[in-house]
Amino acid sequence: MDIVLPDGSMTKTTRPRRALHVGPWLAAACLFLIARTALASGSLPPEPLVAGPFSSFAACLTYLTEKHREQMALAMPEPVAMQEGGTRQTLVSTKGISQGPGEQALYEAEVNYQNRTVDAPTRSIVTNNSWERYSLSCHGAVFNGTVQRGYALSAVEQMPR
Repeated sequence: MDIVLPDGSMTKTTRPRRALHVGPWLAAACLFLIARTALASGSLPPEPLVAGPFSSFAACLTYLTEKHREQMALAMPEPVAMQEGGTRQTLVSTKGISQGPGEQALYEAEVNYQNRTVDAPTRSIVTNNSWERYSLSCHGAVFNGTVQRGYALSAVEQMPR
């Protein structure tokens, strides 16, 4: 198709491109999945942890052992009542320290912080959960470590009758 421009020159146009037509049900399904994933949880990128320098593999391994002990001390077997109402509980999940061949050791753990409150008007329990994932390792006397922090969207459940 030819078009005459205001200055009198002519230009050719091409046939318009056809747009990909997606049915409304497919578009809605995609938006639902994206929104659900985006709202369900969130996390920050892993942050490096600094420790050492260590004089030996044994010193680095001692550091991992101390971190394991500190995190296990955070664990609460039962929820604890808060003064402002509701409960809190810290859960620690780990397989402990694993040692590989030679002077290699790995410690991974997840620490979950759960807070529960009662929403009286709706007769529901609201649970908020945030977490920290630790990955710590020793390769000889060299320490490497990261922590990643995140949260899950509040969970709501009806109170028992």
